[in-house]
Amino acid sequence: MDTLIPGNCYDMGRVLIDGSFHTQSADEAFFRYFGNDVIYSIRRTISDEDFPRLKECVHTAADGGIKQTVIRMKGVGGEHRWVVATIRKAGGRYSDDTYVMDLSDVFSLNELAFSKERELTDYRYTLSLMSDLAFDYSFSTGHIRIYMFDCFRKIVLIDEELDRWQRKAVESGWVLSRYTDTFDKLCEDIRKGAYRFDHEFETSLLTEGKTREQCLFRGLTRYDSPGYRRVTGVISVVSSRQRSKDVNLALEANKDSISGLLNKNAVTAIAMDILSDKPAYNVNIVILDIDNFTEINSSYGHLFGDEVLFTIASIVKAEIGDRGFAGRISGGGFLIVLEGTRDETDLRGVLRAIRTNTESAFAGRFEDLTLTCSMGISTYPVDSTDYDELFMQADKALYIAQQKGRNRYVIYDIEKHGPVRKDIENRIAFLSSSKDTNEKLSFTSGLVETMIIGKLPDISVLLEQIRTEFGIDDICVFSGNDMELILSCGNAVSRNAAYFLENRYTERFSGDGIFVIDNVNELEGRDDKALAQLTAENIGGAVQYLMTENGMIKGMISFCYIGRFKKWSVSDTNYFAVMGRVITSMLRKQSFI
Repeated sequence: MDTLIPGNCYDMGRVLIDGSFHTQSADEAFFRYFGNDVIYSIRRTISDEDFPRLKECVHTAADGGIKQTVIRMKGVGGEHRWVVATIRKAGGRYSDDTYVMDLSDVFSLNELAFSKERELTDYRYTLSLMSDLAFDYSFSTGHIRIYMFDCFRKIVLIDEELDRWQRKAVESGWVLSRYTDTFDKLCEDIRKGAYRFDHEFETSLLTEGKTREQCLFRGLTRYDSPGYRRVTGVISVVSSRQRSKDVNLALEANKDSISGLLNKNAVTAIAMDILSDKPAYNVNIVILDIDNFTEINSSYGHLFGDEVLFTIASIVKAEIGDRGFAGRISGGGFLIVLEGTRDETDLRGVLRAIRTNTESAFAGRFEDLTLTCSMGISTYPVDSTDYDELFMQADKALYIAQQKGRNRYVIYDIEKHGPVRKDIENRIAFLSSSKDTNEKLSFTSGLVETMIIGKLPDISVLLEQIRTEFGIDDICVFSGNDMELILSCGNAVSRNAAYFLENRYTERFSGDGIFVIDNVNELEGRDDKALAQLTAENIGGAVQYLMTENGMIKGMISFCYIGRFKKWSVSDTNYFAVMGRVITSMLRKQSFI
């Protein structure tokens, strides 16, 4: 049995896919079990014998409803396990061709059912001792329910349409006239699904007119899965003595009021306390920054900015679970302390889940809004045993992630990223190092200047200079009716780019003639012929430039990695766009194309 799934844990994660089985986003449990094989597509993890059944299940889910099937899927351990796949359309802001798939391990369902029943009983006993009532609101039925627990039973006190409940409360005088506006605002927040709210007023709602009490309604809107939301909250009866102390009982001194996470002082204290015990396991210090958060506030307002903070905080809490702590430490910045990650693959699963779920959190909300985050990570005791040092290392890794174009995470590696430069008091980290960027900019501008004055180098020499300057493995130039290789300066085994001529491949290029392939596995299911050829040639990633003349396609230049891949930085792809124009111009002048 695969050791990554203990016998008493059936949840293998949730994934958002499109109709071609490409991974859009997923949670930490999914990435932990399936690893790197599912970064771009889940197809290769599914038994060939069972895939037609899953495909049919997705097809029927397109008509609505929830569909289930049982299939065999392969995790990182290489073993196939029987899995219950529950599929439904994502709905909401997602396209019609997007589906939510929940995966459950078949053999541990029974034991988990008994375990959850015992756990539920414990919760109900505890809840039965509390005086607060609970409420929820269903967007599908429009009903609000107010209930309490009595050991094994949930006692529903009210279950009716929100509009009717609101009208009856006002008409019956259960809400005093001076509190009508507050009550209406409560109902409106519930109806529209405000992400977090609390309202206090005097009312006899709970006793249907018999006794007036000062009640505090606190609630939030849960987004348990893409396209599904539900309002959940509690109702506290606040005595006059309690009110004199603090009306808002939901906030504690160590909480951040907007995100609901710990505040900076609290999360920092916890991190330092954990490290002071010198644990025998890994502790990861993760600094997360919402990309362009200042611009989000400026463009959409601070209320929407608060909603973004709360949503990202909810994603972080969901993905780290009981494996660590998180707090908000700046405007759009968060500190996450992860304990006991098994290895880097396990860590990347958590980070990937946070990143992809952030990217899809507000998809379609506004036409020009793309919400992303960047993260920098350091690891105790691998990188350091000192909290300040670890924080500065994570901060440097975050800076690198942002310099590379954002929407990514960087795990600090002293061999790759170098030590953190600090002031004499060891408190200030100097993160910016523009040497590499300046060298590339100087090389590019020098090349353009040389071309302007007419001093063109030999094309083969130029290709080798570019390859060396940008640290890539090869530059391949393809042209002609069969897209034959006409120039190369590295070790690629490419002889042609036949895939370029099929499957409308040229439509993948942007307006400036660039197509970025961070990892060739991105092409799986989208262009399997291109994937097969590039994989056979051991091309791991590439930036491709479309050569044109007067609107006519003349060929393609491929700046590529062999046997490796990485996420290309925005600055490098911009440089390659300039290089592509220069190389194209030289090839025309020297009659290559």
